[in-house]
Amino acid sequence: MGAAGIKANKRKSQIRQAILHTIIGVLLFMMLYPLAMAFWNVFKSDLTYMTSRWYPTFPLRTSNIPVAFRATKGYMLNTVIVAATGPTAMLFISSLAAFTFSKMNFPGRRILFAVVLALMMVPGVLTLVPTFILYKSFGLNNNLLALILPIATGGCVFGVFLLTAFFTGLPKDLFESAKIDGAGDFLCFLRIALPLCMPIIGTLLIMQLVGVWNDYLWPMVIMTDTEKMTISAGLVLSFSSQYKTNYPVTFAGYLIASSPLILIFIAANRFYIEGLISSSIKM
Repeated sequence: MGAAGIKANKRKSQIRQAILHTIIGVLLFMMLYPLAMAFWNVFKSDLTYMTSRWYPTFPLRTSNIPVAFRATKGYMLNTVIVAATGPTAMLFISSLAAFTFSKMNFPGRRILFAVVLALMMVPGVLTLVPTFILYKSFGLNNNLLALILPIATGGCVFGVFLLTAFFTGLPKDLFESAKIDGAGDFLCFLRIALPLCMPIIGTLLIMQLVGVWNDYLWPMVIMTDTEKMTISAGLVLSFSSQYKTNYPVTFAGYLIASSPLILIFIAANRFYIEGLISSSIKM
């Protein structure tokens, strides 16, 4: 191939790269611009929003944030309570079950594990009506327990799958040495297995927190009292209808609602990635 051919191939490569970068730039713009728009509209008055919603304006109006906070603080408190209890119970149950499946032998272990994994294939909407009937028969509608218990029980399936793969890859010598020193199964789980899987625990915790924060359907079904709803359902059902003509306050509510998740992910980003890498290596 002569110099002219090399030059032509280089030019084609540059054109392909330019097209690829253009496509990526357009996709990034389409993803980031709505977020930026939602952010700068927080600091507008209602009149300013109607005339200049597509670009930021000055001076910034910060009074929308206290108004939105007063309207959302009850929903935020409910969400924090559910997020602090439900995922914690789920992680303890799933880690204990995963340790049992991976390190203990009992009749029907493989069949039971296959049944647990089969539950991953069942869509949540399929069990929505039976679950509602069950919780209502227990008198748990309009009770935060109706939001906590489904997380503690239903969220275990994926956690069991992920943690079982991790625990199976741990050396048996660790647990045999501990048992020689007199440690029981639960102590081996508590002192050896659990500390080693903390990155995966962190990954599952972040995923569950995001699920709790974004859960809209189940609180809308089980709760009729709007004061006991979590943030997603509360924003849509009560907050948005109350401020449906004041979009800047509505955007401020969305900003307040999403801020805790953003801060948690920034603080725990390293553990989240480590957990994903650890689980993939063990699998």
